Amino acid sequence: MKQCNNESMLFDSHSHLNFEAFKDDWKEVILDCEKNNIWMVNIGSQYETSKRGVEIAQDYKHAFSAVGLHPTHAHEKEHEFDYKKYSELAQSSKKVVAIGETGIDFYHSTKHFEMQKKVFLQHIRLAKELDLALVIHGRNSKDGKVNCYEEIFKIVKKENVKRAVVHCFIGNQDDAKKFFELGYYIGITGIVTFKNAQDLQAIAKDVIPLQQLLIETDCPYLAPEPYRGKRNQPQYVEYVARKIAELKGKTFEEVAKITFENAKELFAIRDV
Repeated sequence: MKQCNNESMLFDSHSHLNFEAFKDDWKEVILDCEKNNIWMVNIGSQYETSKRGVEIAQDYKHAFSAVGLHPTHAHEKEHEFDYKKYSELAQSSKKVVAIGETGIDFYHSTKHFEMQKKVFLQHIRLAKELDLALVIHGRNSKDGKVNCYEEIFKIVKKENVKRAVVHCFIGNQDDAKKFFELGYYIGITGIVTFKNAQDLQAIAKDVIPLQQLLIETDCPYLAPEPYRGKRNQPQYVEYVARKIAELKGKTFEEVAKITFENAKELFAIRDV
């Protein structure tokens, strides 16, 4: 198990220890995180993983959760968004700090946009009703010709969404500016460490203010260098922080501290 070997506190603002990839060793992973001062929010992608995230958060001091239905599941009958059911789950624990992940995903198909939009609006309504942050997922079409972020921006602007993070951001500079001008946080994953991610590196370096940046793993996906291609885990958020520090000419400790406080602010985490 990787050890961080530092005294800085890190906040993985988007993890999935509630997924099957961690079914055999999630306790070992989370205990190692607690030992190394790594906090996390486990994000739901449908009801069962949302419920699992809430259960994990109940037992570990620095683990929190978000409940939601991923946009790629929005059109699936077996994962229909039951507003009452998700609302009850979100209110079942004070460790639930956000609604999501939700949003618009054009990567596999654009034909489900209307259903994704409908479910996205329901998440927005729930986040407002419960005064919780919104975790937004976006992914452009494979050919890059259909921009999910333009659609997301139109929706959140019209709905006057105040507290949100655009997680795993891989849009362009104009997209990033639109969101942070709304006061949103931008989530950066291990993609920023990839050698072929020059566009994202430039955005992280020059466009996104550190005060509106969150670091995340999206584990078990998107492991950073030097673990690219392997199962990601919350401990590897350190590599994201170090890359951000390198790009911005800051110390690792400064990036760790500011992004930690950013996450606490977004998720309204006060007394822990």
